[in-house]
Amino acid sequence: MKLKVVFINTIVGVMLLFAMISCSPEKKLAADFVAKANTKNILVLTPEYLFKANLKTYLIDSLGITKSQNQDSILLLNSDFLNDLNDSLFIANYILGYTKQLSRFGFKVFTQSQVEDFMLKDSNTFQVNIAQIELEETLYTFRDEEMIYDTYFYHDHNLNAVYVNSWFEINNLDTDNNKQNVYFTSDMITDIVDGMFDYDIFSSQIRYMYNIDSLKQDVLYAFAYHVGTTYAGYTFDLLLNNKLDQDIDTTARSSNYWRYDPIDHTFFIATDDKFIVLDE
Repeated sequence: MKLKVVFINTIVGVMLLFAMISCSPEKKLAADFVAKANTKNILVLTPEYLFKANLKTYLIDSLGITKSQNQDSILLLNSDFLNDLNDSLFIANYILGYTKQLSRFGFKVFTQSQVEDFMLKDSNTFQVNIAQIELEETLYTFRDEEMIYDTYFYHDHNLNAVYVNSWFEINNLDTDNNKQNVYFTSDMITDIVDGMFDYDIFSSQIRYMYNIDSLKQDVLYAFAYHVGTTYAGYTFDLLLNNKLDQDIDTTARSSNYWRYDPIDHTFFIATDDKFIVLDE
């Protein structure tokens, strides 16, 4: 019974999607791509380790690091989050989020242990190589600000932050194009600030009160899963827009880079929420 309900909901969602975009040939092709996602096979290759860097260079003086020493290694050893981070666990969570979300889009996903099964597919084959994942620990300046009775107040926080930088190689194996298509994306996680400006109407004084939920190493593993799901969406959108570029004449193709929401079954235009194309 549950399977029937899920199936009916899926059909209704696709029907609504087609009805919403029926006026645009470009969006019709996009809807067709969504409907046929389950015919596409994707092999996902993963890195064996993380690149890590502690960018808190202000520590150099306090640690007494000289130029003759390996500054990068000593800074990493004295990082708050990265030195003891388990590479395998972080990568596993990242890939789990990535592959599960690709499957939710409808793709048939193959991991490195399934290469032989993937090689039996003779069409609709794509390879995603997550070539490199880099973590950078740093400080991030966050400004909490508010206008109170036409007066601007602010408070700056130096928050602990970790950037997750990723490089992807994504290729359609059905083509004869040997060019390596490389894409980059980055996300950041920080301490969480809960602050407020309190105005005392009797004294006309402003007080700023805040609490900080400090970033912890364990949170990074959950963040790895989150960015994995996000980049699966970027991957789907990239393949979708590549298909539009390929099948629609340049005079008819709009400049829109489309994103797809698999929950609401809607298309929307991307802003910065997509891969950055890297030139060779």
